Amino acid sequence: MFSRSGSTHAASATYLVTKTRKYVLLRLDEMLAGKPGISYDHTLITVEHVLPQNPKQGSQWLRHFTDEQRREWTHRLGNLVLLNRTKNAYAQNYDFTEKKAKYFTGRHGVSTFALTSQGLQHQEWAPELLQKRQRRLVGLLADEWDL
Repeated sequence: MFSRSGSTHAASATYLVTKTRKYVLLRLDEMLAGKPGISYDHTLITVEHVLPQNPKQGSQWLRHFTDEQRREWTHRLGNLVLLNRTKNAYAQNYDFTEKKAKYFTGRHGVSTFALTSQGLQHQEWAPELLQKRQRRLVGLLADEWDL
């Protein structure tokens, strides 16, 4: 399913593989959090696109990503994070700074999800970052699953 390069279809379109996308992201979250043994209510967890599927006219997304880059990165593992259902309903297609401030943090300034809180350390969400993040996340899965 995954290769280290992230070049297989499943790795490049993780969001579109509806049967496994949440499992893969939750597994990554557990690995990034150091396997803390936290239990989540899976019905409350949703998958969020940081780079939105349908950016608004005039948004930073249209300035930072070409149409081709948006097609390439929107559904990939490197662009996906976990949110609780309530926050995801409001996240929409805001610019990164606003998404980060309002939706990727909890009451205490940190997201519940390690996978999501990684995004907080970045000032912008750009193609180069997604490429690095994609490689790292696919590498973690490949190591964990001996692929």
